[in-house]
Amino acid sequence: MKKIGKLKVFSSAEIEKSCVSIGFEGLDRELFKPEKCYDLLARTGVKYARCQTGWCKCETKKGVYDFSWLDNVIDSLLSRGVQPWFTLSYGNPLYMENTPETGVGCVPLYYGEETLQAWKNYVHALACHYKDKITHYEVWNEPDLVQFWHPCAPNAAEYASFVSLTSKIIRAVVPNAKIGACVSSLGVLDFIKAEVAHFEKGSIDFFTFHAYTTVPEFRYKELVSRVRHLLDENGFENVELWQGEAGYPSWAYKGHWLVKEGIDDQRPQAVYQLRRYFIDVACGIKMSSFFQMADYWERPYAKATEVIAKPAAHGILNGLIYTPKKSYETISHLATIFSGDVSRSNSYMFAEVLGESVMELLCCQTMAYERNGKGMYAYYLPLELGKMPEKEYKATVIIEGILEKPTLIDPYTGEVFSVEPTRVDGSMSVFVALPIKDYPLILTDESTFIIE
Repeated sequence: MKKIGKLKVFSSAEIEKSCVSIGFEGLDRELFKPEKCYDLLARTGVKYARCQTGWCKCETKKGVYDFSWLDNVIDSLLSRGVQPWFTLSYGNPLYMENTPETGVGCVPLYYGEETLQAWKNYVHALACHYKDKITHYEVWNEPDLVQFWHPCAPNAAEYASFVSLTSKIIRAVVPNAKIGACVSSLGVLDFIKAEVAHFEKGSIDFFTFHAYTTVPEFRYKELVSRVRHLLDENGFENVELWQGEAGYPSWAYKGHWLVKEGIDDQRPQAVYQLRRYFIDVACGIKMSSFFQMADYWERPYAKATEVIAKPAAHGILNGLIYTPKKSYETISHLATIFSGDVSRSNSYMFAEVLGESVMELLCCQTMAYERNGKGMYAYYLPLELGKMPEKEYKATVIIEGILEKPTLIDPYTGEVFSVEPTRVDGSMSVFVALPIKDYPLILTDESTFIIE
């Protein structure tokens, strides 16, 4: 291989279309400082941002709405080429007794008629205020979890009713609005079955799920397929699947639910992120949002059932000094790689680790895509996150396609190399002894991207 340059990345304003979103949640609770993030975000090329609307911060006096704080967030993002999408989540202590100051997880359904009417009024005011700026509205956050469906036990039928109620208010103001429902994970199939069965036809346009896991590949394709089938068989064939929140920390305390041994290493977060996006696009996910813009370190994180003094560091920026982590660099590469018209391809692809165990042979991941009409082939070995590969691996890679100028792109470093096929058998190009990493490498034609 010969290094020929680096992948040229583009700003958010320069990218017209992509599936790459970033979590901009938590500003209703002032968990990070957005003004330190806007310009850095704009340079990544990330096109979308998931924003919580903060009822408790917009209405601090009954019936009086002040959206100025949220205006600043939305206008700052839009002016830099980042399109916000809303998640309508959480309650308001003005109408709810014995709740956290931010109303996190507290559901308006369970606090009396005045509270429910106040929610309706707030949603209407929000939709009116942002009708020319926001088109996508996700209703609530992780309704299948007790800490976000308080004070009652999670109930799929009641959540579906809440979605219907809220969506009608939004669409009365914004007829072209796209409404999303959600769950915490693809693995909660019983809850998903129940909510899908209770959704009114036409009530939702996208369905979001979250994907926190130490093994991004585990059961993922099978669960995506199952949820897609559940939607289709219930008359929601046109509802898009979105991955609304997923990530991996660069730092976590010992005993953390996701990384029990603790962690202080930026590499696993970046590797997880790379694998997450390549998998999501290969599974037909229309939007994928990485959690989070900056670590939640400005103040303790209060939920309905607990307060976390120092949450795990999920940000692509350090939450104290707002400097980029490795995941900031990798998401910049991803934003360019998955910009334009990108879709999964049915082209044949095969990867084999040279001279390794049967298990490693079976674990090789391959994914074929088309980007703006050109073939793009990714492959990797899904080794355990948090552990550097003990040695360098080599692989034989076979693709169905002839590349005029074959190149290998490393999305972790951004480096681009020229490579030559060992042989071409008809429509098959065979590459022997290519490097294989614990994150995707991309085989494509040199003309697919701009190389600096």
